[in-house]
Parts: sequence; C-alpha cells; structure tokens
Amino acid sequence: MLVAGVGIVPAIAQEAMKPAPVLSIVRESIKEGKTAAHEKVEAEFASAFRKANSPAHYYALSAGSGPSEVWFVEPMESFASKEDFDKAGDKEPLKGSLEAAEAHDGELRTSSHTMWAGYRADLSYRPEKLNLAKTRYVDLATFRVKLGKEQDFVNNAKALFEAYAKGNVDLCTLGYRVSEGAPEGTYLLFTMMDSMKVLDGYPERMKAAIGAMGQDRYSQTMSGFGDAMLSIEHNLFEVKPGMSYPPQSVVDADPTFWKTKSTSKTSTAVSIPGPPEQKK
Repeated sequence: MLVAGVGIVPAIAQEAMKPAPVLSIVRESIKEGKTAAHEKVEAEFASAFRKANSPAHYYALSAGSGPSEVWFVEPMESFASKEDFDKAGDKEPLKGSLEAAEAHDGELRTSSHTMWAGYRADLSYRPEKLNLAKTRYVDLATFRVKLGKEQDFVNNAKALFEAYAKGNVDLCTLGYRVSEGAPEGTYLLFTMMDSMKVLDGYPERMKAAIGAMGQDRYSQTMSGFGDAMLSIEHNLFEVKPGMSYPPQSVVDADPTFWKTKSTSKTSTAVSIPGPPEQKK
C-alpha cells in the first residue's frame, strides 16, 4: 500500500500540469498605491474558496510591466465547467464570504475585465515541460492578428517553434486563442519561467533559432509575422502564491513556495477554490 501510494502522487501532479483546454481570465486594474491592500483582500477570497472546498483552482499573476494589473487565470476542462463553479459559489457560507470580500475589493480596483480562451497545441512549444509548481514568472505575449491572416500567423509561429526544437531551445510556451472578451484574432502565448534569468537567455535563443532556420528563412518568418499582425505586446508577470489556489498536487510539489500562512491552516481535504470571476 505504501508503494502504491507513493506512485499515485506523481501521476496526479502530472495530470494537474497538463495545459488546460480552456482558460477563464479575469484582469483587475489596481489603483495606484493600493497593491498591498489588494493582495490582503484577495487573500480573503482565497480563504473563503478553500474553506468551502470549491471545485476550481486559479493562479494570480501580478504585472511587472505595463499597466498595474493582476490576472486571475483559471484552468478549466471545458466552458461548461463554469456552470458547476457558479453553483458552488451560490451556496452559503461561501456566497456571504465572497460578498463581504467583494465590498473591500471594489474600493481598490479601477476596473475588471473577463476573457475566455481555448488551448492551441499548434501554437505551443514543449507543453510537456509545463511545471506549474516551479513557475515563478510568466512572459505573456499578446498578438492581435489581422482578419484573414490567422493561418499565416499560425504557420509562422510553427516554423519558429520548429527552429526552437531543432536548436534545442529550453522553453515551455502555451498558446491560447481568445474567444470572448477581446477583439477578434487575439492570441495569448504564455512562456513559463522558473526565474527571470530566462529573459537573459533571449539572445542565445534567437541565435539558436537563426542557426536552425538560416538567416534568410528567419528573416522571411519575421516578415511574415509583421504582415499578419496588428500589434504585438510582451508583458512580464509574477506568480503570487498568496492570491492563488493551485491544486493540492501543485502545492505538495513545492510547499515552501505555495504554502502561505493562510493556506497552512486549512484542511488537506480541500480541493481548490472557485473561479475568480465569481467575485465580480
């Protein structure tokens, strides 16, 4: 029994770290000077979800560039999962706890915005290397693609990722297409990082890609991106464990990082909290 139990843990952790088919993303814009207060209020939400054994989980990403925002990214098995999460959020005492926390949170935000996105394996690079337990930062690239040019965008992205693979570039990037909550042709590429040192390796990665493709092919690929794009924006985000609720398998894989003071007092029977959009 002991041997069998030990074997189960890695299997559960591996399942939890597969790219989610659907993401619900809530973007909160925070008032100047209210970042610390906002983190404390978000801990109230987290505590409420955990105590209620809510069936969902989410990760809080705090912007280190661009606007002062926090993105609450909630992985889902399907769009239909939202209905089950809503039912959980409508039950007491969770409902009352969320309403109380929302009254505090509303005073600290300037706005909130929700998006939904679907996973794109053809726009992902080495998704099998996803390790949410060790992810500390995320480089998020937002692409706005011209109407009628989405296949060109996909083809050029695949060519670049093939060059990465040939050059043995060590990255994990997950691609998603936004279906609701953003202009048509919006794509999000999440590059997971265990340290900001990954950003220092950008010149070497480009050198490897150019070496794999050849300078002419690389230039053509970049030109193809430019022809298909309306805009490209990169922003850096930091994972905030105190505002996040990953699956227990993720917590157990790196408890020093994920077990904050608020999580350490909760029951190990708790699954994961509910979706952040239930707050709004």
